[in-house]
Order: sequence, then C-alpha cells, then structure tokens
Amino acid sequence: MNALTPQHVYRRELFILIEMEIERLMEVLSNGHLENHAEYKYLAGKIAGLRLADEYLGEADRICAEKYR
Repeated sequence: MNALTPQHVYRRELFILIEMEIERLMEVLSNGHLENHAEYKYLAGKIAGLRLADEYLGEADRICAEKYR
C-alpha cells in the first residue's frame, strides 16, 4: 500500500485548483459579457495555458512513474 505523502496532496490540490480556474474562465466566456475581442482572446489563452499545465502535470507523473517506481 502506498502512503499518502505531502507531495501527493500538493499535486492533487494543484490539479483541483487548475480545473476550478478553467471552469471559472469557461463560465465567464459562456456568459457573453465580454467587452471586446481582445478580452475573449486573453481568456481563451489563459484557458489554453492552464490546460497545457494540466497536461504537463500528467506527463511529469508518467515520467516519474517510469523512472522512480
């Protein structure tokens, strides 16, 4: 049985925060109350960046699993 370490807790909380922020930004986009196209592009870029960070977290987990377990 694997013990839950502070690193596991940290990674899980980071994942949750990223997902919550993506959902919040998607809600802002879907409400349609944006001032201009630049604001839309900015929010879409933030969402894309957060999704990329989420992918990198998953990739880092995969690499660590292969190398260190």
